[in-house]
Amino acid sequence: MVKKWKKFWNEEIETMPKDELKNLQLKKLLAQLDYVYHYSKFYNKKFREAGVSPDDIKSFSDFDKVPMTYKDEIRAERDKTGDPFGGTLCTPLSDEIITIHASTGTTGLPTIFAYTREDLTVASEQEIRLKWMRGWRPGDFAIGGAFRWHGYIPIHFLGVDRIGIKSVGDCGYPLPNIMDKHIQIMKTFKPTILAGPTLYIYALVEAAKRLGEDFKKLCENVRIIDTGYGDIVTKTVKRKLEDETGIPVDRVYDFGGIADPLWYFGDCEMHAGLHSCDDLFLVEIRDPRTHEPVAEGERGEIVVTNLFAKATPVIKWGAEDIGFISTEKCGCGRTHTRVTFLGREAFAVNIKGKVIFPSEVENALADVPGFTEWFTIYKYKPFPLDKLKIKIAVDFTKVKDENEFKKAISEKAMESFGAEAEVEIAKSISELPFLGHKVQKLVDLTKKT
Repeated sequence: MVKKWKKFWNEEIETMPKDELKNLQLKKLLAQLDYVYHYSKFYNKKFREAGVSPDDIKSFSDFDKVPMTYKDEIRAERDKTGDPFGGTLCTPLSDEIITIHASTGTTGLPTIFAYTREDLTVASEQEIRLKWMRGWRPGDFAIGGAFRWHGYIPIHFLGVDRIGIKSVGDCGYPLPNIMDKHIQIMKTFKPTILAGPTLYIYALVEAAKRLGEDFKKLCENVRIIDTGYGDIVTKTVKRKLEDETGIPVDRVYDFGGIADPLWYFGDCEMHAGLHSCDDLFLVEIRDPRTHEPVAEGERGEIVVTNLFAKATPVIKWGAEDIGFISTEKCGCGRTHTRVTFLGREAFAVNIKGKVIFPSEVENALADVPGFTEWFTIYKYKPFPLDKLKIKIAVDFTKVKDENEFKKAISEKAMESFGAEAEVEIAKSISELPFLGHKVQKLVDLTKKT
């Protein structure tokens, strides 16, 4: 008999009426502004230079007076003072700090942040809610790719421990010897949850093929796939995972986070945006140039304020990601903000005056047989471009005629973006440019090398 679990981990908070939730947010926001003003050298200096103090902030509209925070500011302060935290540390390092971590460094040198014991406890509450929402349950066995230096790892293990899940989180770098070990773990323990970045899961698939194992059979007990972890989970990704694992797309969940503000998010069974925890974070969408708030549903920069951290809190953190939010009650019953990520502003292209993100290109072309998420867009002249110039690592098992494939891609681009596509076919993924472990989605040919 299948046990019937409660739907929510913390129903009172997760389904709290919106007006009560906003009042709670504001109360926590005002307290956090006062805290950083008095205990953070970085924010005390920043507020004074902007001519603002916590006493000036009484409402959400007053919050517009508070300046934005970007990683480069903290890096600059770190370089200037020699303080590895750039002035953001609010508690004595020797007293309350129990663990220190770094960001991934996607946009430059990694930044450093820390946790107090209380920070970890609150952050793990966020983690448990999001895991429970995505179907993690007591008695599950989860296997995943982990990066021990990342700030998410202690939160993850606290979360699975409190829920009652057995978890193996070995090194997630997609190296053959490591992936071979993960395949052996899957054979031995028959996991019910497969979790990790898409590249990690694809590396497992390749390892299984190399070892002569049927990956679908290895996944026969898997109930859900938890992926994303920094990548946008598009239709193409979900379909590929379904093809390789046999797990239907409705059981492929999107999860991610931004390390510095300790902010993580995930989708529910409705797959209608990524849920945040509004009692722990204030998530806004602001114009990336004016920093003014934009109307709900409009695109802009995702801006996050941590409402609980005591070690290295961040206020009005510019994520440098573009997206939009919905504050309407979700079909799952949760009342908290849902976020849709489009991508980094730096990776967007302007085609005939329309700003388009690689994730939108991927979703638009997903229905063309043979198209994969492995592609690079080329900026061949200053914006706006006249056409979409794209190089794709094609799935040749689904392409009989390359010219017909190119024609189908161009027609789909015209239908979706009002512009034709110039398509180049890559014989393998290795022919595409990489940034670290990720395919470089945009290459600017106008820049001198």
